Amino acid sequence: MRNSAKYLLATAGIYLLTAGHPAADSIPVQILDPNLKVTTVALSAAIVQPIGIVFLGTNDFLVLEKASGQVKRVINGVVQATPVLDLAVNSNSERGLLSLALHPNFPATPWVYVRWTMSSTGADTGSPLDVPLLGNRVDRYVWNGTTLTFDRPVIALRALQTDNLVAGGHPGTTNPGPNGNHNGGVIRFGPDGKLYIFMGDQGRRGWLQNLPNGPFETAPFVDDTYGGPAPDNAHLSGVILRLNDDGSTPEDNPFVAAGAAMGGEVGANIQKVFSYGHRNGFGMAFDPYSGSLWETENGDDAFSELNRIEAGMNGGWIQIGGPQHRFFDFKDIEVNEFGRNLQQVRYPPTRLAESPGEARERLFMLPGAKYSDPELSWKYESGPAGTTFVRGNALGAENDGTLWIGSSRAFQQVGGTGGSLFRLRLTRNRQKVDVDDPHLAEGVADNLTKFGPTESESLIVGTGFGTTPSIEQGPDGNLYVVSITDGAIYMISHK
Repeated sequence: MRNSAKYLLATAGIYLLTAGHPAADSIPVQILDPNLKVTTVALSAAIVQPIGIVFLGTNDFLVLEKASGQVKRVINGVVQATPVLDLAVNSNSERGLLSLALHPNFPATPWVYVRWTMSSTGADTGSPLDVPLLGNRVDRYVWNGTTLTFDRPVIALRALQTDNLVAGGHPGTTNPGPNGNHNGGVIRFGPDGKLYIFMGDQGRRGWLQNLPNGPFETAPFVDDTYGGPAPDNAHLSGVILRLNDDGSTPEDNPFVAAGAAMGGEVGANIQKVFSYGHRNGFGMAFDPYSGSLWETENGDDAFSELNRIEAGMNGGWIQIGGPQHRFFDFKDIEVNEFGRNLQQVRYPPTRLAESPGEARERLFMLPGAKYSDPELSWKYESGPAGTTFVRGNALGAENDGTLWIGSSRAFQQVGGTGGSLFRLRLTRNRQKVDVDDPHLAEGVADNLTKFGPTESESLIVGTGFGTTPSIEQGPDGNLYVVSITDGAIYMISHK
């Protein structure tokens, strides 16, 4: 729907600012495992800001473009002339066309699920305000072999962030302006046939961010100009949702009883929640051998996380970042470094607890909820992004079952681990990260600054890939790494 020759990546969040077609990262793409090689997937036409790849078959896949709102089909390397879908998106910051998932019974059940941010103008836009309040959508489409046709809405979530406006009954705000970040974005079907949706915190500060009274210290206890802090439709954020394929709520979700007791819009939303207390993330993957859900989560300045998500989990945000026993490091970094705020300045880090125990006591625990530490974290933000597991021996038996994680920053943007790929192995029971590096025995990489590699060097398997919001294993067993900054898809295969 947009016919401009100039495309702008967002100025904040995951994407690097550039104009025209993005250039490759500032260091060469390379894979560090001597048994693997990396090649660029040859395409007949340019893909602009690719953010996701979904395979229909061997040599037949869909590519999502973040800012154009287009889903393009690629057959044997040829980008088809007509997009299979073209949506009017708002692509400001981390908004846009974000994710796509096929129904588990596809193509017999020809349903395709699309996660995107709607423009309120009817055309593609990058303006932070040109978006409906509930502009982050998941919709179901029908695939007819050529195009996608709208079938039904699945859910609409918060998109408009106007925290620069005064909330009634409180003094003026010092939030600098409207934001378009922390949308999460990834959707996946689990082995249980349910649809899982990662929704970032949107800068909200309410129940699901472990603030039962919201960000204010005096009444009225709201979150923002639209209400809260209870998770009504405008405040359902910082969560992983679990839904049936028609958007209804599964009866075995962890908080069904708690939501039923509350009733109303808030209770109905609580019933949709699989886990909460999350900040923001771009990676979510199911272990093909255990069925467990793993998620990458970005820190503000401190403690990026890799979490194994269990039903009813409270991830601790905003009271805890990283493992509980490293709380003092979390608070020290957020209070004393990098601007000394947590984006939403209505709740400054100086109001964090005085001790790990007090932080744990402050958590907002729904009936049946349980707090869990991350399985792995980085002391300073390392920028994890797209995530997937390898299944099978196409990349060698030694890579079967490994977990791969991309980067939310390019090397040319931040240096250090920017543009890197991380490879992790799990323990025999598939419940923990298996590390042979003694520096990681505690489950924390004590890097020395943001995007620093210290203590996680042994996990880095690739460099120079740019910003990589999506990694997928293809039908051929190879890994396909989508680089939004390079405008490229890289294939990792066995030599």
